[in-house]
Amino acid sequence: MKTWTLFLLLLLSGGVAFSQSNITYDLETGLPELLDLNQAAWEKVKKIDGYRIQIISLSGTNSKIMAEKMQTEFNQKFPKMTSYVTYFEPNFRLRVGDFRTKLDAYRFYQQIIATYPGAFIIRDKIEYLFR
Repeated sequence: MKTWTLFLLLLLSGGVAFSQSNITYDLETGLPELLDLNQAAWEKVKKIDGYRIQIISLSGTNSKIMAEKMQTEFNQKFPKMTSYVTYFEPNFRLRVGDFRTKLDAYRFYQQIIATYPGAFIIRDKIEYLFR
């Protein structure tokens, strides 16, 4: 008798447990607006901490012209990579890339070290593109 009762109970509870065929989700109210606000906030961020590769740092006569010439040469060899000539008294520097991690910078560094043996990876504020 106990086995029949247990069997009948399991049979009925199984039908109740597995009778639901579709699932609905109740999202918090205002969640889409919050996501839009988050995206808008990140679009305002222009620079974040990251890494670049410094190719040269020059000072003295014609250093700006030489840095810009090397930038043009670099852009011809690596057209997809961004490059920046900046001035930090008394040097003009050529830095390349906008790398989020040091590992990403190191991967590109391995590609250019033969051409630019004095290059090195440096922490810098990088351009951030929200995707």
